[in-house]
Amino acid sequence: MLVGTVAGVLVIGDDDRPRREVEGRVTALAPDPSGACWGVLDGYQLLRRALDGSWDLVPVTVGSPITTVQATGYGAIVGTADARLWAVVGDETAPVAGFDVVAGRDTWHAVGSARPYIRSVTSTVGDGALFASVHVGGILRSTNGGASWVPTVDVDDDVHEVRAHPVDPTRVMAAAGIGLLESVDGGATWLAPSTNGLHATYLRALAFPTGAVIVSASDGPFGDRIALYRRELDGRAFERCTTGLPPWLPAIVDTGSLAAAGRRVAAGTGDQVALSDDGGQRWAIAARGLPVVTAVALLGPRVDSGS
Repeated sequence: MLVGTVAGVLVIGDDDRPRREVEGRVTALAPDPSGACWGVLDGYQLLRRALDGSWDLVPVTVGSPITTVQATGYGAIVGTADARLWAVVGDETAPVAGFDVVAGRDTWHAVGSARPYIRSVTSTVGDGALFASVHVGGILRSTNGGASWVPTVDVDDDVHEVRAHPVDPTRVMAAAGIGLLESVDGGATWLAPSTNGLHATYLRALAFPTGAVIVSASDGPFGDRIALYRRELDGRAFERCTTGLPPWLPAIVDTGSLAAAGRRVAAGTGDQVALSDDGGQRWAIAARGLPVVTAVALLGPRVDSGS
């Protein structure tokens, strides 16, 4: 498990003892199917971790702070604070020009930031479809490698994280201010928000363990009633994750701070990381007293998380 923090990247192995690999503020981590991992360092630097645990600087020139990164089959896509996307291939960085002219850009607006920005990027299996969430600007979708994009959900759904299922290209979900948004046709259309069983509809992150979805919910962006919930992929109601966790979590589990691989799930909350080995039914605090956690990643080859 890799843990991004305000003071670098920590590795937590089977002995649960954090070991630092990178110094500096790390705001995003993105594993790729090979077991490698991308990271964003101090806003403007892109890193890639090899299978041997070494990190290399990937030169990029994007002109605005990097807010998120997504591994792709050809390299990576980064989103920036000025609501643009960039494709990183080897040592080359190029703007995703189609995204700059997507319909509806003039309706995007800032909430909690100076201007709208890219909050998350994801892709379906084989990069068949790409998605980017804008805060605040909804979810944009491309099915031609980023050449053109179309808006999908309403701008004011307040999407915080969009994620494609790791093995099922038809399933895409998003943690939003109005609940869990979900698509069963590859993001072309979206169902009504799922909120049944939640104590609050304000969601900030999600992950897909085997056969299920885990979400983080709070009573608003500055709330103190924060919890994790689990739902079967085709289930109708969420069940609160309580076994091994405190009554309320110490801090919001934010975008990029909830990760799953098979039945393992990790959640970063404040200065702690919680871990589940059974798909989110039972949890344990794997590490405490860390620098503030900003991202988590579970490494390893892409595994079947069920459909």
